[in-house]
Amino acid sequence: MKVHITNVSGLAGAAGNAQQRVTDIARRYLYVNVLGIFHYPVESDTPEMLRTRLDGILAAISHGDTVIFQLPTWNDIKFDEAFAARLGNYRGVKKIFFVHDVPPLMFENTLGWLGRYIDLYNLADVLIVPSREMEEYLRSNGLKVPKIVVQRMWDFPVEIDQTIVPCFRKRINFAANVTSNYRPFVREWNHDRVELAVTANPGDYEWAKGRNIRFLGWHNNDNLLADALRKSGGFGLLWQDCPWWKEYMKLNASYKRSACLAAGLPIIVSSSTAETEMILRKNLGLVVDSLDEAVDRVASMEEGQYRKMVEDVGKFAQLIQGGYFTKKLLIDSVFRLLYD
Repeated sequence: MKVHITNVSGLAGAAGNAQQRVTDIARRYLYVNVLGIFHYPVESDTPEMLRTRLDGILAAISHGDTVIFQLPTWNDIKFDEAFAARLGNYRGVKKIFFVHDVPPLMFENTLGWLGRYIDLYNLADVLIVPSREMEEYLRSNGLKVPKIVVQRMWDFPVEIDQTIVPCFRKRINFAANVTSNYRPFVREWNHDRVELAVTANPGDYEWAKGRNIRFLGWHNNDNLLADALRKSGGFGLLWQDCPWWKEYMKLNASYKRSACLAAGLPIIVSSSTAETEMILRKNLGLVVDSLDEAVDRVASMEEGQYRKMVEDVGKFAQLIQGGYFTKKLLIDSVFRLLYD
């Protein structure tokens, strides 16, 4: 039996990085064969062109093989459905669907598409979901796949300078594009006791004037981002103003959460987000109900308490830096498929 994994090339941003990371770990450590999919507008294909394209992608598949399908491809659900259907025509092939994101839950006014996505997921023999909360939500909306593996955390394999230890500072770091994307809490930051550090190049921003805001620079490279966060010290923040996205954060696995932890920073998350129990149990940061509470707790924190968090985060970060969450979930998925 061979194990294959899909990988979408030409897909930019965090979605593309996530697929590539999973693929790199699967190929390097688990000797999985890669099925390349190009990111393109599926509407440009006629039905015959699409069939030919899919047959080319699946040419290496043999009887009894296992295919890990990373979803979504962002080629539109029409492509994902066609791929799954074509895969189903191969006798004896077993299907593991790895759900990175659920598009109908990510965008406002798209919830009506959820049933179609769940129908797609129900074609899997094993389904990998971001969190237990996501599994429960999908099951309440018609998911019937009996074998589930929960991801819990993204890996963020970066090289860390262990001689640099995050400093105890009354500082909260927010890694996001705050110049192009409007973030109300950033623009309205009015906390003198705690500094907000954002990943943006220094500039004469009107919204930052007179506010306790520091600029860390913009980093497209993950190693540079992790290095900047580690040198900055303090805490990493996972936060959203958008009500729709806040709801999604209750269900998904956050890439930014892993970036901060991989850099060695304790994190601050909302009490409504997924995996808060693990964060508290492992002493990885603060779980709060509001930003005001976060500021108060950072402002009143003692250095010894922070140092213990940094120590505990450092141990946990080795899993994220080494790709161990991905290795484990892929191996667990094959075991769920063939052993359980």
